[in-house]
Amino acid sequence: MTSKIFELDGPKNLYLRNEEINPDQIEDDEIIAETIYSAISPGTEVAAYRGANPLREGQIYPRVLGYCNVAKIIKTGKNISQFSCGDHIFTHQSHRTLFKIKPNKELIIKLNDDINLKHAAISYLYHLGYHSLISADAKSAHNLGVVGVGTLGYSTCIMSHLLGAKTFAFSNQTDIRKRLKEKGVFCFEKSNSSTSEINNITHGAGLDIIINTSNNWDDWMLALNLVNKGGTIINLGFPGRDEPIPPFNPLDPKFVYAKNIIIKPLCCLGEFDNPYYFSRFSVKMNLLYILDLIKEGKLNPEELISQEINYKELKAQYEKYLIKNRTLFSTIINWL
Repeated sequence: MTSKIFELDGPKNLYLRNEEINPDQIEDDEIIAETIYSAISPGTEVAAYRGANPLREGQIYPRVLGYCNVAKIIKTGKNISQFSCGDHIFTHQSHRTLFKIKPNKELIIKLNDDINLKHAAISYLYHLGYHSLISADAKSAHNLGVVGVGTLGYSTCIMSHLLGAKTFAFSNQTDIRKRLKEKGVFCFEKSNSSTSEINNITHGAGLDIIINTSNNWDDWMLALNLVNKGGTIINLGFPGRDEPIPPFNPLDPKFVYAKNIIIKPLCCLGEFDNPYYFSRFSVKMNLLYILDLIKEGKLNPEELISQEINYKELKAQYEKYLIKNRTLFSTIINWL
């Protein structure tokens, strides 16, 4: 069995590598699965494709892309009891046709028969927004702003609104603001973020939490200005990545000290099963919750799916994202 795996060995140099998987050599605690759909996480993948500065030290290339994968199990090891051939699963496998995985070593979620598989592939993009809310300890009474409304910013707004927080989006994309307004999200252009109007909407309380999804220094300054005294900024983006040195101090004491701002990354979440008393939130439990919301019709992943392509079109799709001439959220990759 030959698995076709997308790899980068340099900026924009995307190719398919073949890897042989011998089903007769499967280990007792392994499964083999065939990808049906995977989904593009635009911010992460397009940055890697164009050769953005790496986020971690170590070898940069070659590297795989993608982490939203829905597949069907086609073979199981003799010690696998919780999964069967024919089961559909969500994993963090990259864009590839086939893979071997050990369920006790990596994230794997068995999908119910009544879930739309394309929607399941998108579920992790909602999870990142939900993870931001958990990191901020957000509650329904909070006033929460999202700076930058690409795929993850949009999904964060949806999860915040679903939580019951009064949600504010800051974006220069007119069509995105229109879509969010129709859902009850308060929307502002970045250059016209009226503090007085925000205070009027929040009865003088202002914004308790800012989720920053951007790498841009101007957006970071906007987040610093918008957040309340004693408020919290969660970085879902990477301020300063591939940006020149800013003309201001990004940790200026007039914000961090005088306003007592808390600046946090996403909190650490375990991926696997833990007793509830040990950790109420994990990646697996969060995704099960999100999949339930999708089945119940409380989340509509079609909003995040801009296009569907055949896997052979992946390089061309990354090039479309680089042009940025229109709104392009996630893309479903069909491997059938």
